[in-house]
Amino acid sequence: MIPWIHYNVINIGPLPIQVWGLFVAIGLIVSVAIITKRAPKMGLQKEQILDMVIWALFGGFIMSRIFHIALYEPGFYIANPLEMVKVWQGGLSSFGGVAGAALGILLYAKRKGIVIKTLLPTIDLLSFSALFGWIFGRIGCFLIHDHPGTLSHSFLAVKNPNGSRLDMAFLEILALLPLVVFFILTRKKKYPEGFYTAILFIYYGITRIVLDFFRATDVSHADVRYLGLTPGQYIAIVMVLFGIAIYIRKVHKK
Repeated sequence: MIPWIHYNVINIGPLPIQVWGLFVAIGLIVSVAIITKRAPKMGLQKEQILDMVIWALFGGFIMSRIFHIALYEPGFYIANPLEMVKVWQGGLSSFGGVAGAALGILLYAKRKGIVIKTLLPTIDLLSFSALFGWIFGRIGCFLIHDHPGTLSHSFLAVKNPNGSRLDMAFLEILALLPLVVFFILTRKKKYPEGFYTAILFIYYGITRIVLDFFRATDVSHADVRYLGLTPGQYIAIVMVLFGIAIYIRKVHKK
């Protein structure tokens, strides 16, 4: 079994640092570094993409909070509306972040007069870089154990003080490693526009659909279910469909 390693906050002198936020920041730095390196090789304007990333981050942050409030704990926030602004206490949806990032990119494109259909090479670069940053974010999730899975005695379970459990962040990291290797091995090859976006959407969507069946249902903060599926699974289904559509329309026909 995996040993219990748990860090919510680390103190650097008098300064408390949220572990999850730290790893998200590291992931962002890694993603931006990849964008900075790959953009010129792809004939893309690095400065424009970095401006777009700022819009994506802003949109992602807002929508990740809105998704969490609307889909995961609507009753709690209706009863306690002031809690909606207490982001520092947690409560962000990863899929909401993705949706918000996409919205931010579209708003940026509209503001700058960029034709939407010309964005695919840029979105492909963002998809490529996002995978590596996402892994670091999930490492942060694993260290704070905010996505508990079902009770288990599997060798992949974590020795939780309240009973050994699967950890969804850890399982997701393992599941995404083959995709990370694939992206690294193919980074110098030329594929049709939309290739990496389609592959990421399909692979991650399927991964999330499967893994969410192993999320804990016996804890106080268990994900809500709608007709037996988590909000994340419904969004993942849409993600897979988008990935398939991109692959068929932009990749396969070439």
